[in-house]
Amino acid sequence: MKRSTKTKFLGGLGLIIGAVLLSSCTANFCSNEDKANIAYPWEQGVTVYCDKADIPSDYVDVAKQVYAENDNLYYYVPVDTSGSFASANSTFLNTIIKSAKSSYYKIPSQGYFQAIDQKVLDLCLAEAIDNKDYQYDFDNNKTDVLITKANLRAIDINPFTTPNVAEAGTTSTGTVIKEHSGILRTYGYLKFLGYKDNNGKNELTLWANWDKWTDECRVSTDAGLGEGNCPGSDFTTLYKNQVNSKLSNSRSCIATVEGNYGHYGNSSDWAVAIESKDWNYAWSKGFLEGLIVYPVALMVDNFANGIGGTEFGFGQIWAIILVTLIVRSILMLLTFKSTMDQQKMQMIQPQLAKLQAKYPNSNSNRSEQARLSQEQMALYKRNKINPSSSIITLIIQFPVFIAVWSALEGSSVLSTGAFLNLRLSDNIQTALFNTTGLWYQNVNGWWTALVLFIIMAVSQFLSMMLPQWITKARNKNMPKLTKNPAQDKASSQMKWVSYGMLIFTIIMGFFLPAAMGVYWSIGAIISMIQTLITQAIMIHSQKKKERGI
Repeated sequence: MKRSTKTKFLGGLGLIIGAVLLSSCTANFCSNEDKANIAYPWEQGVTVYCDKADIPSDYVDVAKQVYAENDNLYYYVPVDTSGSFASANSTFLNTIIKSAKSSYYKIPSQGYFQAIDQKVLDLCLAEAIDNKDYQYDFDNNKTDVLITKANLRAIDINPFTTPNVAEAGTTSTGTVIKEHSGILRTYGYLKFLGYKDNNGKNELTLWANWDKWTDECRVSTDAGLGEGNCPGSDFTTLYKNQVNSKLSNSRSCIATVEGNYGHYGNSSDWAVAIESKDWNYAWSKGFLEGLIVYPVALMVDNFANGIGGTEFGFGQIWAIILVTLIVRSILMLLTFKSTMDQQKMQMIQPQLAKLQAKYPNSNSNRSEQARLSQEQMALYKRNKINPSSSIITLIIQFPVFIAVWSALEGSSVLSTGAFLNLRLSDNIQTALFNTTGLWYQNVNGWWTALVLFIIMAVSQFLSMMLPQWITKARNKNMPKLTKNPAQDKASSQMKWVSYGMLIFTIIMGFFLPAAMGVYWSIGAIISMIQTLITQAIMIHSQKKKERGI
């Protein structure tokens, strides 16, 4: 590889890495309570709760009564022939245990995991009783009995008619309603969130309850507990790292209205409670977050909810289109002068070519190079062009791009619903390779993501090339100049820059959230319209100038 080619390649790669790094510079809006709500769908423990009449025949001998005052509610811990936990809720935990085994870590006992589940249930039930939650009567569609230990049913714990299902978080009709969702779904986040003393202040802290309960299990003399049956430091570190990894990848916490959002858990079907965020909270996260990220997310929220159809993604799509129009209009006003300068640069390319032909040795002769530079600057001045305007445009556009990216990635409403089975908060790359089921069924929106990626790539290509095509068409009847090394080098560099930016855009688009793909596609269409309008204005102005008007 030639040195210049290698330099350009490394420069483009550096731009991509830089953009990825900068995208993580904006803060994650998820509060500790949001994170705990997101963590619980992934790691719900190992225990299955059922009514006495529903105990599976294989577990009749091992099922135990949950509370002494309730002779109807039982629990058991299903295990398959390989020794792994067989509950549908234990999928993620099994992957952690498998990783721990491969590293030869000591695995906590079944008794430990069940004890933690019991502590979670006890706390959740206490919260339900304190909040005076009612049992839901599915037969008569009403709530009229307060939940107590004595009357607690399996359906009060999980929102299902069957106790061991994968779709944790939906009712039998597929609608998530807090009052019908079961106390573990409503309060299960407390497994990962609790009050902890912090320099004399009692603050809600991630892992506070889990740490406290694990310490209690370590000193317990109950069967299956004690230091030898509880997690050691290596397993604890692995466990927390795996859960925290899920949390760090979850950024869709910018909600202006508190509610249930997202698709979390092993089956990606659990909408979780997300706290509403205000502008003060956004400013506390940082300058860019308060100035751009939150306002963009706020507009997306209001537009999507105002338009409706969020379950099927229509409200979200229209919200992104409207936000794109607003953001691009503001950018157009801020960068109008520099945009016009760039269009003028395209217009004066024939004059620049003549100057470069006038000084054929400017590439090697310093005297010619200086004279060429002087005449070029004079040409720019006559046409009122600032040659550094493109840099000014990038300085304004790049942080806006990063902030909009963060806003669309962080928007809670975009993490809810799906457009043609594609969740707009998911990365295009993730959706493209999630081809579960028959390919033509588009179960997880993989071909929707493919079509969106193609539209985005094509629109970006057309947007980037349109000014060059217009200039080429206008200059096709002009006489060709003799070859000029300096001109050829400048043209080659411009092509490399254009193609490099195009490749950068396409590669970045592959890893962007689908919502950002929609934003970028609409933005490219707006850019093309802007190019046609500015070109028409300049051609009209040039004709008036030629006529001496």
